[in-house]
Amino acid sequence: MIHRLEWRGFQLVYDEGILELVWSGVATLAIKAERCIEASLHSKPGDGSGLLAFRFKSTSSDATDLIVVQVGVPAAHVQSAEQLTQRLRREHGIPDRQADEDETAELARIPAGTDGWVLAPTGPASEELFDEIMNRIENDPD
Repeated sequence: MIHRLEWRGFQLVYDEGILELVWSGVATLAIKAERCIEASLHSKPGDGSGLLAFRFKSTSSDATDLIVVQVGVPAAHVQSAEQLTQRLRREHGIPDRQADEDETAELARIPAGTDGWVLAPTGPASEELFDEIMNRIENDPD
């Protein structure tokens, strides 16, 4: 059975073990649900909206690859998003858990209050550039 969530600018389709996340005119991510290691829905205070979060690992069980996707969910779609996360947990044994400590440090780069983010591992040059920029920002007298 196809499970579809759709709102302005975004569509998520779960069909035959594949999760397809589509940001209209921007990007599409299609991934096997068996690669999902977390599916959770967190409510945002105030307006009844939510934040849908997925974490995916690569095919290798010992790989450190991690893709994190967060999507803002309008209040009118929170119940459907919760039904989807429950279905994923039931059909694929995906836990609803908080991030491990190592993953939490990596996620600290996502600005608070930002709904839509995709996070993937970066190379050493990118890490070096990121650290340099953050040091400059922290040490800027303005």
